[in-house]
Amino acid sequence: MNKMIDLALGRPATQSSKHPDFVLPLEQIASEGVSRDDENSSFHTAAEWFPWWQVDLERPCSIDRILLINTDYWPVRNRMFTILVSMDGKAWDEVFSKTDHRLFGSSAEEGFEVILDATVCARFVRVRLDNWDYLHLKSVRVFGQELDGEHRYLSAAQPPLAAAPKVVFAANYNEEDEFLPVYLQNFLNFTDENCFLVVNFPSGRTIPPHPLLSHNRIHVFNGRVERKKWGGTLLLGHMESYGEALHIFSGFEYFCTCASNGLFIRPFEAAKAVQHVATGALAPVGMTRHYLIDVPLEDIPRGEAWVWDNLQEAEPFRRYLIDEADISLISINQIEGLFADREEWDALYQRISVLRRCDGYFANPTQKTLALEEFLPVTFFRRFAKGEFTNICHMLWEPIRELTFPDLLEFTQKLPAHMCQVKWFSRNPDSMPTAALSNGWSRDLLADLAREKVSGQQHNRILNRALTAHYNAALRALETYTPLTRAWRSDARWGRVQWMGSQIITHETDRIIKGADIFSGLPLTAHDRGAAWVRIAPRVERETRIEAMLAEDGATTTLHLDAVPQYGHPGEHGWSEAWAVLFLSALQDDRAEVFRISLTRPFEHSHEQLLMNVRRSNGSNDEAWLPILQEDDGDKRHFYYLRPECQKGEIWLGIPMFHSTSIKLELSFGIAPV
Repeated sequence: MNKMIDLALGRPATQSSKHPDFVLPLEQIASEGVSRDDENSSFHTAAEWFPWWQVDLERPCSIDRILLINTDYWPVRNRMFTILVSMDGKAWDEVFSKTDHRLFGSSAEEGFEVILDATVCARFVRVRLDNWDYLHLKSVRVFGQELDGEHRYLSAAQPPLAAAPKVVFAANYNEEDEFLPVYLQNFLNFTDENCFLVVNFPSGRTIPPHPLLSHNRIHVFNGRVERKKWGGTLLLGHMESYGEALHIFSGFEYFCTCASNGLFIRPFEAAKAVQHVATGALAPVGMTRHYLIDVPLEDIPRGEAWVWDNLQEAEPFRRYLIDEADISLISINQIEGLFADREEWDALYQRISVLRRCDGYFANPTQKTLALEEFLPVTFFRRFAKGEFTNICHMLWEPIRELTFPDLLEFTQKLPAHMCQVKWFSRNPDSMPTAALSNGWSRDLLADLAREKVSGQQHNRILNRALTAHYNAALRALETYTPLTRAWRSDARWGRVQWMGSQIITHETDRIIKGADIFSGLPLTAHDRGAAWVRIAPRVERETRIEAMLAEDGATTTLHLDAVPQYGHPGEHGWSEAWAVLFLSALQDDRAEVFRISLTRPFEHSHEQLLMNVRRSNGSNDEAWLPILQEDDGDKRHFYYLRPECQKGEIWLGIPMFHSTSIKLELSFGIAPV
């Protein structure tokens, strides 16, 4: 028998990227992970989603264990990772995931050792960081044996499933009616005929009619549980859906709980999800929120997180679990994308009376809340079933935010193979990530970006880029933009018209300032808000002078806006929290479908930041309004803001003001000429 050796020592290595400050070739940087020449050297990638490093053992090998040695600097970055193996460098299998947040050291004695449950045969070994960050390690050592000739063609892949399993997905729907068709179609676009969806609509709320409701893979019903944000009603809602699934889609093998503000971003692969269940991961891959497994209910830790502090104080609830529910250990996990087989979920469903009793301890919303949907499922899985599960949804926890379009591009290509959903998505169908998943042609482009490189692929991608560029130019030629203030004047032949105004803002100033109190000569309108008005933050810390001038010369509306704090200097502009918003209307009702704000070069980054804080108002309420598109046009950069289809009537464009604001903007609206 061959001696067990470090199979990776001196072998060729590569990585997903390199730090932008490094000048050495990428492969040379990667080789530091398999070199012993300098014990303080390390490989280092750029900061990205799911960066990876890999080594080519140059022949099939039997692998028993892998040792990872951390760097002395920023060891916290490498807490969560996955080991993948391959026989050809193309098809990869995950064999281990570190999902806890414990640090490991920068020496062989303090490094992290992965001992594989079963011998793995592979030629390539990859280490993938399971979040967004830099990946850097001093060393990766792969211990095992070279395979002899008769074993050189053993595959590293796990055996395929005998048949595709039947899977039911379930969601407690909590979004607007207009988003339901988007949610249902997203499910159908990314799942096959073995997948089914149960949607639990709130009790007492009418289910909006739509053709997709009659689809044979979709079941939408009104639940009986009145769901709240505290206690166990969300989990009881999922159990209602499980009961519906048993009745409507009998014979299913796996069940998965989903969020109604999470969407599929690529096809669900049942085989990958089932295989990942077998790896025994105790938390979602890449889960940045701190979790604990099998915590004694008699000894809840203090200071781990607010959820554990609240549980520690919920003494009656804990006593019930220990004394009557036969549960002494409790765990926490995310409910979003929780995927397990029927045996695991039956452990919950058959104890529905226990779940109801648990919810009863938190009927009063004034008590400190506990998210029982995060505590109880995995706790019951581990106490009353096998305790085997995975999560197919990646959560944007740190910070909690909506998915951006660059995120979507990265996740489509890099999300771990068993994962296919992301939360949080904007429920606005016009937001770029949501729209990209809702249109067939954009889904095809996303799928193309995620494909492995093959011969001839670059030719097709250049062709696609050329086609979209020509199509974009053709659409742009059809658009017409009109000065924002065109309807403020009765006759455009008058030439240049301007509206000027100023106001001193103090802590005594009303929160809403009418436009007539700032500008002279504003047109009379049927709406109380008029053509312009200003909203002030609840607390004004210092006296500030607002000066604004709107001018139209028949072709362009220009806004000069200055906010000068007490003892400040006119002309200064710097980023801060927005403390006031100037709202302007085109007075065109629904005809103002899109607004365009233009900056003229040179401009500062803080000017762009101001345009990322634009607001939208219907005259009563206002909300954030991100640009749907940015476009360079000569010395100008245009920012486009699209009216939501569901918003009817007059609409006001809100220009925010920082504590020191000095900006010049061109304002117009489209698309129909006026």
